[in-house]
Amino acid sequence: MKTLQLLFQLGILFSAFAFLWFWIQLLLVLVIPQSIRFQMRYFLQLLHSLFLGSLVLKFLQMENPPLGFNSILALGMLTYFLYLIRNIRSRNAMMRVEIYATFYEKLKTKNEWEWTLALISLGVTLLWVLYPTALDSTTNLWFYEKTKYLTDIPVLGWIFKIFGFFFVLGTLIRFLSAVLWLISPNPKMAKKEDEPFDDFKEL
Repeated sequence: MKTLQLLFQLGILFSAFAFLWFWIQLLLVLVIPQSIRFQMRYFLQLLHSLFLGSLVLKFLQMENPPLGFNSILALGMLTYFLYLIRNIRSRNAMMRVEIYATFYEKLKTKNEWEWTLALISLGVTLLWVLYPTALDSTTNLWFYEKTKYLTDIPVLGWIFKIFGFFFVLGTLIRFLSAVLWLISPNPKMAKKEDEPFDDFKEL
């Protein structure tokens, strides 16, 4: 029950941060010159992931003290990582578009970037656990206070709670899919194993 409650709270936190980051990113995009706007997209994605990681740690520190390497942190970091890789296409989905070579290469590059981004963000976030004073920075405290304020707004807060509910369902489905993928054999490999080998005949 505590696990579901934490997932629900993280879902609300992710939704509120996404809402807040949308307006920050929109403002930055309007200010940034159009010539470097495309290159800045990757930098903004990295900033988004790092700020979200520090926000998750601050939330865990405030709501489930003390912050340390325990089951709560493990669940929080696993949920954070799954959230970061939520847009990565599966290999089967990529194979469906392999016929379109250009689109396939773009999708493959996007997947590689998403994995790199998620791993870097997770690694940096775990380092912050060793230096919790970094979580008290002005920027991190501002994000924490603003997301908490947004979730306390009557109508908007309920919307975030609805997203939090669906986030819990989505996370449970991802966990279940991962478990089924691990315990079920690959159909192609199973097919190859079932195929009989012809006896070697010397010509």
